[in-house]
Amino acid sequence: MVVLKLDETQKHYEFGPYRIDVDDGLLLLNGEVVALPPKTFDLLVVFAESGGRVITKTELMSRVWPDSFVEEANLSHHVFTLRKTLGEDKNGAKFIETIPRRGYRFVPGVAEVRDEPDEVIVAEHTRSHIIIERDQAPDSSSDYGESTAIRNLALAAANKRHTRPAVACLAIVMALAVAGYFWKTRRPTQPTAPGFKSIAVLPFKPLVAAQRNEALELGMADTLIAKLSGIRQLIVRPVSAIRTYTALDQDPIAAGRGLEVDYVVEGHLLMDGDKVRATIRLLRVGDGVAIWTDQCDQQCSSIFALQDAVAQQVAGKLGHELSGGEKQQLEKHYTENTDAYRHYVQGRFFWNKRSEDGFKKGIEYFTQALQIDPTYALAHSGLADCYALLANSSRLAPNEGFPKAKAATIQALQIDDSLAEAHTSLAFIYYQFDHNFDLAEQEFKRALELNPAYATAHQWYADFLEWMGRDDEALREAQLAQQNDPLSLVINAELADYYRRAGQVDTALAQIHKTLEMDPNFVRTHQTLGNVYLETRAYEKAIAEFKLARQLNENPRSIAVLGHAYAVAGNKGEAHKIIEELESLSTKQYVGGRYIASIYAGLGENDRAFYWVDKAYENHEDATFLTRDEDFKPLRSDPRFAERLRRFGISP
Repeated sequence: MVVLKLDETQKHYEFGPYRIDVDDGLLLLNGEVVALPPKTFDLLVVFAESGGRVITKTELMSRVWPDSFVEEANLSHHVFTLRKTLGEDKNGAKFIETIPRRGYRFVPGVAEVRDEPDEVIVAEHTRSHIIIERDQAPDSSSDYGESTAIRNLALAAANKRHTRPAVACLAIVMALAVAGYFWKTRRPTQPTAPGFKSIAVLPFKPLVAAQRNEALELGMADTLIAKLSGIRQLIVRPVSAIRTYTALDQDPIAAGRGLEVDYVVEGHLLMDGDKVRATIRLLRVGDGVAIWTDQCDQQCSSIFALQDAVAQQVAGKLGHELSGGEKQQLEKHYTENTDAYRHYVQGRFFWNKRSEDGFKKGIEYFTQALQIDPTYALAHSGLADCYALLANSSRLAPNEGFPKAKAATIQALQIDDSLAEAHTSLAFIYYQFDHNFDLAEQEFKRALELNPAYATAHQWYADFLEWMGRDDEALREAQLAQQNDPLSLVINAELADYYRRAGQVDTALAQIHKTLEMDPNFVRTHQTLGNVYLETRAYEKAIAEFKLARQLNENPRSIAVLGHAYAVAGNKGEAHKIIEELESLSTKQYVGGRYIASIYAGLGENDRAFYWVDKAYENHEDATFLTRDEDFKPLRSDPRFAERLRRFGISP
């Protein structure tokens, strides 16, 4: 028998149809329990207690994670989860408002309610029955454990103040237990194509928190993702999708729901020299059941042996009949040297930050890996990606960055022609730098043949197809990229841009706001919104968005788009100031000629615009700006425009 006595006043918050039971850790919607990950619930309580004031991100992170350091991306993820859970009020308004450059505000009026003390006596399960339920629970390590679950459900029943006698109270408790359990465990994930299953490998966690190595934890997930991606019937979320789930208290089932997959792999890891200790679980997201667990309490022989074993077990437990090629992929090692592998995962860790600093540190680590093992194809491919993206983002002159990227990519493919990532990089270089469009398309198709679920290949292929004037195909590829990596900020922002250029303004705006909910500080989204405002001649709003984008990430592109907006808005003085600023900046770093050309085009100063277009050609800049960017529309009626297209290798 379980006897629960409520002898303290209970604290609640109410807003709209929702009720927060703070002491019990419950969110109720019209009396029904709504499942939330622990930290998302904590975030909701902070919002409810805010009194409608703006709360900075710093304050939110310090209150929700008081004793640990977390990245801002973790906060953005929990805000996104909370927004998805709460939805909108009856008038269609969001419950959480983003305040640019400041933080968030909880919009609805919140009433604080305190219940009088009460007592509930519940006669129910024997302990053995409770243990059975606990063992079947989605995650016995989460706050849905034995004692908390019983206490919370009983307390929820106690809020039904007029329910008597004890038998009726018991019935409510039991009903809530069943409803809550099935709500939590049976909520469907995103549907997957017939015969296919989707999976996410979460960043590993440390077995000993004090010995944490985030690069290795993410690298372990990255390696398993690469192995499992070779299985045709398996849709595997890429590293870019899972890298925000690094918190030590991350609920794996909540992560699986957020990633919209059928299964998740979670693990804990500790390396000591070449030896490794680990615990691994394969969890089914639909009901939370661990369908496979394993551990090596003694030190395993090597991290490579561990990776092979995990990949094979996961594939087997998911019921896949592997082809010969798939078996080879699971067992494949790109290096046998642990030190080279350590440097490689450090390189990938920094590359994934997608910043100038990150790319440069990535080059250092990939180079160190190759000094240890020159045949490490993945390290060559990583080196190529760093140089290509530095050049593409004008952080490095294209004439310097792309040749280095191409040399590294070719080296990777000479070692291993089966790397979808390397074929994608080579395609990117062929059309952005060499302007060899036939070879570019061949490489994109080869990459997608090797890995149909590789989101970046779909993303860059979409860019290529749109440039070639195949807009319908481009939009389909962009949508495939988003389906394979639904949480990628850049893919979501670019999809909005495709909708905008296709004239689907309402769809573009919906996609923009969805992406802003994921991260209100992502520069590309604000630039896309600014372009929508430019097209509708809402110049003040456009300029405000471009100013915000520049504040969030100042670089030649963010400066130039603001200058172009000033130009088309008729503010010639500010536009010329931006040009002077970019010309001055070009004495310290590379500034793409296309950026300055775009401002002159907006001003109608075609002679100067074509001068900078020619500079772009001399430096082998990406030619897509001429045919795709709306900034250059004023030049297209000029007879010189067709000649410039031919110079870039494009048929007018």
